Amino acid sequence: MRLFMSALHSYKKIWPHVCSAILALVVYSFGYNRGLQTVCERVPSRPLKVQAAPAEEARAEQTNGLILPFQRTAMKEFFPNRKTDAYNYFHNYLSLFATDNPNSPNKDFTTLPMLHVWPVYFEAYHNHWQRYRGTDVVFMEIGVQSGGKIPMLRDYFGPGLSYIGVDINPSVNKFSSADWVHIEIGNSEDLEFLQQLKQKYPKVDIFLDDGGHTMNQQIVAMKEMLPHVQPDGVYMCEDLSTSWSPSFGGYKMKDHRHDDFREKTMVGIVHRTLDWLNFGWIPGGVMSWDRPNLPTKYWPNEPWWREFAQTVKHIHYYNQIVVYEKGHVDIPFAAKTVGDTIPYKESGKHAKVDWPPILSRISEYTKSTW
Repeated sequence: MRLFMSALHSYKKIWPHVCSAILALVVYSFGYNRGLQTVCERVPSRPLKVQAAPAEEARAEQTNGLILPFQRTAMKEFFPNRKTDAYNYFHNYLSLFATDNPNSPNKDFTTLPMLHVWPVYFEAYHNHWQRYRGTDVVFMEIGVQSGGKIPMLRDYFGPGLSYIGVDINPSVNKFSSADWVHIEIGNSEDLEFLQQLKQKYPKVDIFLDDGGHTMNQQIVAMKEMLPHVQPDGVYMCEDLSTSWSPSFGGYKMKDHRHDDFREKTMVGIVHRTLDWLNFGWIPGGVMSWDRPNLPTKYWPNEPWWREFAQTVKHIHYYNQIVVYEKGHVDIPFAAKTVGDTIPYKESGKHAKVDWPPILSRISEYTKSTW
């Protein structure tokens, strides 16, 4: 009995402490769960495949202008009083190294080859070159000048770049100090020189004509080098404004409505290539691509139009620059899906479409997550 009373007395002493501990544990657990619930309420649920790290990396890349082709960005000033809504790598490069940019941090980078460029070309550059980043890409350029594109292209494409620079000035040989830089001296309107160039470099992924800008130079280079570019490659010609400059063989105050301009300028050829791209519709078939019935001599002064039409997939025309994307060219055709139809002519009232079940069933097949 005495032992029992002693134990009871000890129990009464420690009981308040036990109750306090239990109460603290309950409060802590409730607070933790409530806090966790609050956090979960604040952070919306996301699919497991969407992770924070890649998103952060994507945002970090965008700060350097590594956006998707044709992607738009917030309006950004990349040069004093000059803004763009498609800020990409090339805008960033210019803002870092431009001599006229007071915010440039690299005023003392005097060993950098000088780049002389129209920033209006930057969207075209990134839109059509981005897919070659990180690959073994062969880039041929007519017009090396001070070599400013060479380091920029290497930084943009990566160590897989092979650069082939063509210029009439032997001084540019100074840039051939690395095994990935190849310099060829010659005139871009010299057919024999261009043939030798094609034989020496059988693979060209991207070709950029930034040479002498005369009409004959641009037209000859396109006729000879566009077919030479890889079947899935890119051909570009810039500084098209010389089509209106008499000193370059152009015609001021004229356009494609004038015969001389249409037949003898680079911009005139660009207009004609729009017809070549759509040659199957010229015979007039309604919704019918009529490839066989257009004679080869339909454009007698440009017999190479047929090869153009069979190899060029897209034409992209920017301010002062044209881009020809080569690729698989298929015969256009129209197709239909299953489903309800409405006649072309008025057919009275129809029942309203019940969209939710239609969209739900589509997403079952397409696996859309919306």
